[in-house]
Amino acid sequence: MFINVEGCLSGAVSQPLGIFPTDFAIHPAFECLQKASASSAFHNSKEHFDPPKCHPNTRLAVLERIMAWILRQEDWHVYIMWLYGGAGTGKSAIAQSIAEWADAEMCLVSSFFFSRSDPSQNDGDKLMATIAHQICRNVPGARYFIEAAINEDPLIFECSLQSQLTSLIIEPLRQHQIHMGYFSDPANPRLVIIDGLDECRDPDVQCNILDVISNVLGQNQLPLLFLIASRPEQHISSTINSRKFTQSHARLALNDTFHPDEDIRRFLQDSFDEIKETHSLKAYLAPTWPSLDAMETLIEKSSGHFIYASIVVRYVKSPRHWPSDHLEVILGLRPALHDTPFAEHVRHVRPQFCF
Repeated sequence: MFINVEGCLSGAVSQPLGIFPTDFAIHPAFECLQKASASSAFHNSKEHFDPPKCHPNTRLAVLERIMAWILRQEDWHVYIMWLYGGAGTGKSAIAQSIAEWADAEMCLVSSFFFSRSDPSQNDGDKLMATIAHQICRNVPGARYFIEAAINEDPLIFECSLQSQLTSLIIEPLRQHQIHMGYFSDPANPRLVIIDGLDECRDPDVQCNILDVISNVLGQNQLPLLFLIASRPEQHISSTINSRKFTQSHARLALNDTFHPDEDIRRFLQDSFDEIKETHSLKAYLAPTWPSLDAMETLIEKSSGHFIYASIVVRYVKSPRHWPSDHLEVILGLRPALHDTPFAEHVRHVRPQFCF
C-alpha cells in the first residue's frame, strides 16, 4: 500500500501502513511534482531523440576519469565535478554517455539537460522539481518524504532554489538515510548530472544554481555527487573560482590533455569505412579513399572541435550525392555550388558523437 496523500493543497497525509511506498499510484502531491517538472530534460526523454553520444572506443580517458570519481576511487572528498570546454568539444556527448552508463549501473539519481531552444529546458525554476521527480523513481523509499514535503508546503515550487533543494531533495534523502541507512551502501544511486548549465536562459540563475548546490551540500553530510557540464563562461568560472568552491569540486577541462585528435581520427576513419560499406554509390569509392593527406587535413581543421567532424561526416554521407565530391568540397578542391556544407548543415547538427 502507498501512503494516502489527500491532496496537494490540503496538507493532509494519512499514516502509511509501512514506512515507504510499495507502488507508484498517482497521488495529488506527486501530480503537483509532475507539473512542476520538465520531463523533456531527462537524459532518456522521448524528446531527447538521438542524443549526442560517445563514439565507441573514444574519449575513454575522460569517461574513465569521471567513472572513477563516481565510484569513489578518485577524489573521494569531492562532491561536485565541473566538466567544461568550448562549443563543440563534446560535453553533452560525455554527459549523455555517463548518464546512460550510470543508469544501467543503477547509480544515477537524476539528470537534467538544459537546452537554450526549449522553454521547458532553459528554465532553472524547473531544475529541483525535476531532480526530485526522478528521485521518486530511482530512490523509491524517498518518495513518501517528498510527497509529505509538498503537502506540508504546497507552494514549495514558488520558493527559492535553495529551499526547494533542501525540502524536496536533501531532507527526503536524509530521512531515508535515517530510516534505512540508504547511503551506507556505496552501491546505491547518488549521482546527479546537470548538462549545459550555460544554456539556462538567465546567467544570474546559472550562478545561483552553483551557489545553492555548493552551500546546501556543504552544510549537509549526504554524499550526493553532482556532475555539472558547461562552457567556461566568465560568470560561471568566477562563481566556481570563489573560495567556497575550493574544497568541494574538481575540474575536468576538455582540452589537448585528453588527445582529442586521436579520437577524431578514429571517428572519421570509422565513419568513412561505414560510407564505403553502405552508401548507394560505394562501388565508385576506392578502397584507399579518403587519402591519408585528406584525413590529416580534416583532423587539423577540426582543431579538437568534434562538431566540425560531425558536420563533415553528415555532409559527406548524404545519400543524394557523391561522397568523394562532397569531401572535395570540404577540402576546398571543388566549389560547393548549391549545398554548402556548413551553412546548410550546422543548424541541423549537434555533436552527434564525442570522440
